[in-house]
Amino acid sequence: MKRSLIAQKPFEFSARVTLQLGRESISSSTVAISELIKNSYDADAEKITLDFNVREFSSSTLVIEDNGNGMNEETLIDHWLKIGTDNKSLRERSVEKERVLTGAKGLGRLGIDRLCKKLVLYTKTKGMDKALQLNIDWKKFENTNQSLSEIHHEIYEVELPIKDKYGEVFFDLNSSGTRMVLLGLKDQWDDKFLDLLENELRLLVSPFQSKNDFSINLKTKLKGIQNEKVLSSERVLNAARWKVKASVDENGFVSVCYTNNKKQEDVDQKRLAWDLWIKNSGHRPLFGPIEFEFYYLAQDTTDLNKLNLRVKDLKKFMRLNQGVRLYRDGFRVRPYGEPSGKGDWLDLGLRKAASPGGISQLGWKIGPHQIVGSVIISRETNAILDDQANREGIVENEAFFQLRTFVLKIIETLELLVQKDAAGTRNTDLSDELAASLLKSNEDVSNILEHLKESVSKVSRKKKKKKISHAQNIAVRLKEFDVAREKQQKAEARYFEALRDEKSQLEEQKNTLSNLASIGILTISFGHEVRQHSGLVLNGSTLALSRLGGIENLNDKLEEPIKYIKIVRESARYIDNFSRFALENIKPDKRKRKKVRIPEVFEYVFKMFATTLNKMKVNATVNIMSTSSKNEVYAFEIDWESIAINLTTNSIWAIEMNPHRNNPQISVDISDNETEFLLSFKDSGIGLEAGAEETIFLPMSSGKRDKNGTSIGTGMGLAIVKTHVEEHMNGTIFAIPRCELGGAEFQIKIPKSEKA
Repeated sequence: MKRSLIAQKPFEFSARVTLQLGRESISSSTVAISELIKNSYDADAEKITLDFNVREFSSSTLVIEDNGNGMNEETLIDHWLKIGTDNKSLRERSVEKERVLTGAKGLGRLGIDRLCKKLVLYTKTKGMDKALQLNIDWKKFENTNQSLSEIHHEIYEVELPIKDKYGEVFFDLNSSGTRMVLLGLKDQWDDKFLDLLENELRLLVSPFQSKNDFSINLKTKLKGIQNEKVLSSERVLNAARWKVKASVDENGFVSVCYTNNKKQEDVDQKRLAWDLWIKNSGHRPLFGPIEFEFYYLAQDTTDLNKLNLRVKDLKKFMRLNQGVRLYRDGFRVRPYGEPSGKGDWLDLGLRKAASPGGISQLGWKIGPHQIVGSVIISRETNAILDDQANREGIVENEAFFQLRTFVLKIIETLELLVQKDAAGTRNTDLSDELAASLLKSNEDVSNILEHLKESVSKVSRKKKKKKISHAQNIAVRLKEFDVAREKQQKAEARYFEALRDEKSQLEEQKNTLSNLASIGILTISFGHEVRQHSGLVLNGSTLALSRLGGIENLNDKLEEPIKYIKIVRESARYIDNFSRFALENIKPDKRKRKKVRIPEVFEYVFKMFATTLNKMKVNATVNIMSTSSKNEVYAFEIDWESIAINLTTNSIWAIEMNPHRNNPQISVDISDNETEFLLSFKDSGIGLEAGAEETIFLPMSSGKRDKNGTSIGTGMGLAIVKTHVEEHMNGTIFAIPRCELGGAEFQIKIPKSEKA
């Protein structure tokens, strides 16, 4: 095959590519302005000013001015005018202030086309005796067949200082910076649009950083009215009831501090290993060092009055700034924390909708309108948490989901602390308060009676005979008071009796609900087990019938069909046993107190789960440590079956989730001493997350998570176990996150007085 070279050509870009990378790729004008502000930050500016001159019937302008390093001719031509340069990716920090550079793709300035029709840019570095002026008319890129390199822009040298109708800049050789005059703004910058921009920029630079040497000033001239603001959120954040600071260091250790600002109390958890904090996510996080800080703001008028804030001011601020934002090197990564639904990357709204009750109710969740927070990462140490190409979020890889899990765990812990604090500051119990009021009233009646008696006595002794009738009237009143007092005492007695009856009824209802919940959990387990074994029954019987139907010489070919029939028989037997076990749990005698031999209960439950345990090669044992005792407890048998079922199903899940399981085990150690019956339940699963020793027993609190970090499971199993142990048996239960088998341990103690 003959061939001849006719040309060598590079790729050429149409002029329209600037429109596609600018106005068509950047989602909004606020995003475009944010990118320009980041460029000023990268240029070591300490201050940037946005000056809007909005006209109703003529072209509006925006002047963006900073005091950064500015540009010389070489930088302007070789970097600013060249699309997608790598000068920022080759160096990670700015020249003077050594800031981590926020822009790396070299596309931010194309966002100017999203904003205006023409640009006039002035810039200079320190030592330059003249400034540079660049003019760009974005219309040149529209409706043309020219290539990008064929469209030229004028560059001028300008004498110092520069004075025009927009102000005066660059007074001398030592001044530096960049001023961009955006002519013919494309958007209608009315009050609402400017408010949106203000709130976007207010949290563009994280207000949570201890050191912040970069400020944003916003000037607006709208309908002839001039306004100027330095954007900050610190005043509102000072009204927060709770503040949380957390971090993951370069070695993967987690530190968290929860601060109750009203009580000035801290709850610290310092330098916990990652695999203790988040289970089933490896020994170390995939992401690098991060910091997390957020504020819980309740609408408490006392706190707001101290800061001269109104409730409506707080509501407005939270409406525009609510949620948890993500910052890279001090600047926001959109859309995380946007007030709109798409910014709720932690699904705080969904969590609240699923549990809409107030703070006094179990399972209470913080709503997105109650917190303002930030996750701070760095481009240098968190390259794996990289932006999507359109700057509209982070690539959702496994590291991102680990980060999400970490933040959700902290929020869940705060919810429990807030609820506990709120419960402690509320009046104890309404019935107790009313009872105290009745007693006080009774005491007041007694005091009145004593005073009246004293008055009668004085009248009887000192007054004349004509006044005795008055004393007699008082005596009549006294009699009426005595009758009233007797009625009040009877009413009080009925009240306390009603309280006792109500408490008894509530206790009975709670016990019934607890038992029904246990049956529900058992039914779920039964459903999973039945699906597995009913499949074996169907497959085994089909194969057996198929083989038997095609056999010519039965004596030689029975071995294989018999094997399948045995599978059918064993599976059918398992289903029969398990279903019988489920049905027996609802028998009335299971809900009557009697002597219950605890080892037999656990052996019975292990037998019911034998197929699953054998399949996972789990060695489940019951060890009686003291032979002198019968190991019997006077209790509800269903309570102990519920305890054994819940602990066993949790262990099966924990062992299954442990990727490093060798010789998986469940061990139940039973013993006693002179005063207590003791039980220790241990496994070789993934254990509990650090700090979950108490919260794991709370209703609606589950230690199981999916890959996104969202809690899964009912969160009721261990709450039911705690109720059985503490309220039905007057015992105690506590959890140990990691035992000698590698997984969690639960220790139960029952007083001997409750033992048979």
